[in-house]
Amino acid sequence: MSDFVKLDKLTLAYGDVVAVPDLSFSIGKGELVALLGPSGCGKTTTMRAIAGLMAPKSGSIHIDGRDVTNLAPSKREVGLVFQSYALFPHLSVYENVAFGLKMRKASNIRERVEEAIASVGLSDFTNRLTPDLSGGQQQRVSLARSLVVEPKVLLLDEPLSNLDARLRLEMQLVLKDIQRRTGVTMIFVTHDQSEALALADRIVLMKDGVIVQEGSAEEMYNAPRTRFAADFFGFENIFPGDDGQDRAWRPGAITLGDGPFEGQIRGMSFGGDYRTYVIDTERGQIKGAVRADLPSYKEGDKVRFDLPMAQAVALDAG
Repeated sequence: MSDFVKLDKLTLAYGDVVAVPDLSFSIGKGELVALLGPSGCGKTTTMRAIAGLMAPKSGSIHIDGRDVTNLAPSKREVGLVFQSYALFPHLSVYENVAFGLKMRKASNIRERVEEAIASVGLSDFTNRLTPDLSGGQQQRVSLARSLVVEPKVLLLDEPLSNLDARLRLEMQLVLKDIQRRTGVTMIFVTHDQSEALALADRIVLMKDGVIVQEGSAEEMYNAPRTRFAADFFGFENIFPGDDGQDRAWRPGAITLGDGPFEGQIRGMSFGGDYRTYVIDTERGQIKGAVRADLPSYKEGDKVRFDLPMAQAVALDAG
């Protein structure tokens, strides 16, 4: 992988409080990478440093072979899409998208703006004021405004978190389509593992400012290496084995109704196609999910279950 974006031993701090210590990773040209993790893990801080919105205490940032560590944001050739859209409410869609080009005194502004607006499917809304648009449409305007300046890297800060479930899915498709058509390198910050799995070529999972694990969506989903990563990707049942190694199962991997173990139903949640049961057992509390069309259990029922070893993931310490 070429180091199109390279962070080398980057340390980021707020005053005397270090948020990201000694962080190093690289992103290839045209790659779509998710910085994933819970609130306070350092993902947004890292993105702000790449954008030039905060200066590192130490380390370096390179984009396309150029050291941008001490450059102003406007000199880095990056685009930034904010969670809050950050649009000008008194300007039309066209004027919002054109703003950056006018500030740069660029040429062919009308042609470039119209092309950017078309690329996000808003050609029929060119003259509309942004407060008159839906949340999904405003996010598209924000995307077009960032893309029109032809950035080398597009940074997206929790870009879909303000949208409802239907619009989030719609915008996931828009982002994937834009990335495929333009080939722009994208880095997006999210706390939502399902969003990262759906969008990213590669996921960088962070905790306390440190990279816990990175890999493709398939690698992260199927082979988490630590308890933290396993829990983040849905392996909610984690138990120590007789050999001293922790093993993890997803709720859907637990066999309910038969098996060598017994527990008592503590509670149930209905999720459409599946019912998820919380079960008190000698091993501790576990979660088991079964298809909703199968016989159901009620609170207090005794139930037998199995933890199939073929469905377990062995975890490293940490």
